Amino acid sequence: MEINRKSPASIAPTANTATSRAQAPKAKPLTVRDGFDSQGARPSNFVDRPTGRPSIPGASVPASAFAFGGANVAVKPGANKVADTKPVDPSQPKPKLTGEPVIAVIDGGVDYKHTDLDDAMWTNPGEVEGDGIDNDGNGIADDIHGFNVGTGKGDPFKGEGTDHGTHVAGIIAAEDNGEGNTGIAAGKAKILSVGGLYDGADLLTNFERSVDYLVKMKTEHGVNIRAANASFGDSYRDVASQKRWEAAIQKLADADILLLAATANGNGSNMNNVPDMPANVDLPNVLTVASMDRNNDKLARFSSHGDKVVDLAAVGEDVFSTVPGNDWEEMSGTSMATPTVAATAARMFAENPDLTAVQVRDLILKTVDQDADLKGKVITGGKLNIQAAIDAAKATVEPKPETQQPVASR
Repeated sequence: MEINRKSPASIAPTANTATSRAQAPKAKPLTVRDGFDSQGARPSNFVDRPTGRPSIPGASVPASAFAFGGANVAVKPGANKVADTKPVDPSQPKPKLTGEPVIAVIDGGVDYKHTDLDDAMWTNPGEVEGDGIDNDGNGIADDIHGFNVGTGKGDPFKGEGTDHGTHVAGIIAAEDNGEGNTGIAAGKAKILSVGGLYDGADLLTNFERSVDYLVKMKTEHGVNIRAANASFGDSYRDVASQKRWEAAIQKLADADILLLAATANGNGSNMNNVPDMPANVDLPNVLTVASMDRNNDKLARFSSHGDKVVDLAAVGEDVFSTVPGNDWEEMSGTSMATPTVAATAARMFAENPDLTAVQVRDLILKTVDQDADLKGKVITGGKLNIQAAIDAAKATVEPKPETQQPVASR
């Protein structure tokens, strides 16, 4: 069944993603449902998000000297905050980060055997698949494509919500192989799956375990993890839990990992005064996303908003992407808008690996397209412009000095 979806030029960086046309290989009718469907499992992963903070107009991140689009784009106060970094011990060798940007999908798990994702998955070079041994000494045996926080083991594709996690991963990096959909960062990034988020321990504890794994893999094992997608959230009104969320995301900031967080699917609710996590955490590496409708011309009916807490919007309605079992479906939700931004960040890191998480966040916000329907609803008043953000990242690359050829002596 052929799926024809409108896709505005502002979200079409390449020929592969410009038309969002996809041919489902199976003849059965396409199942269209909401990514935030509350039926069955995952009762707490799509609950209301962010907390109220006054927005501060003006330049965003002082460390970023870029000036693309809107120099006066308003940002969260946290975007001006310098992350608390721990002193670096010069005696300890720092792993060299190489290869394609790795985007961590913290979710219900990704079907890494899906024909549209198998070559898009990060593969742990330090592990021997199936031998039951922790070959790389990171505490997890056989973590070939990631880690399962619900089971504590290396297979991320177990537990509840694997349909959701697989769909998110496909939006980011589904392969350009002539079937299904093509991810925005196809061929430009790898997916590391942190599964089991909705199993075992509570959401907060599982998130903390996810962060610890990602930080260890980047700082101790040299995995080029540049961003983490968080298409989930819940309200935490007690101060102790809020501090734990902030401490965990601070660890990501210290490791220079961008966190893309979905705002709520609250059917137009204002999130300015809702203590929802992780999108409410006021740190410079957090970027909070609302959903535009399928035509990218207004806020989606199901999306929440908040002009003090939500940064921008991206298309999240009727998004066609991978689901387990070599299949594809359309889903809707802020959960689908957020990986669109994560994929854009991946493309930007691919263009300039020297960019920091804070700088990429800054460029994304400075290159949004203003939208009248978003005024007073998101901080920037704008929606994601994928191509403009990628072009801005390209423009930050320092030209290499020309080397003069030696003149032959006579």
